[in-house]
Amino acid sequence: MPPSDQQAVFEAAGRLGSMEVLTTQISAIVSMLRALYAAHPEPAKVRFHFDRLIGQLMTSPYLSYDPDHALILQDTAATLVRPPIESDTSR
Repeated sequence: MPPSDQQAVFEAAGRLGSMEVLTTQISAIVSMLRALYAAHPEPAKVRFHFDRLIGQLMTSPYLSYDPDHALILQDTAATLVRPPIESDTSR
């Protein structure tokens, strides 16, 4: 991937707005995390530690009193460890 033109990125961010930019950035981060998890030589260890960290977050005061935040966290955690979908290259 070639380096980005920072001026073009700045202009695109202005057109999209801060929430769309954040959503796009998070999508890239999630993709990288999923790739790292898929390529890790010991995914079971990664999953074990990840589950422990998510469990700690779920019992934190920030989430334990807000079921909506907890639901979003659980869904995001499940997405991160879901196997990647194979793309159809036959077309």
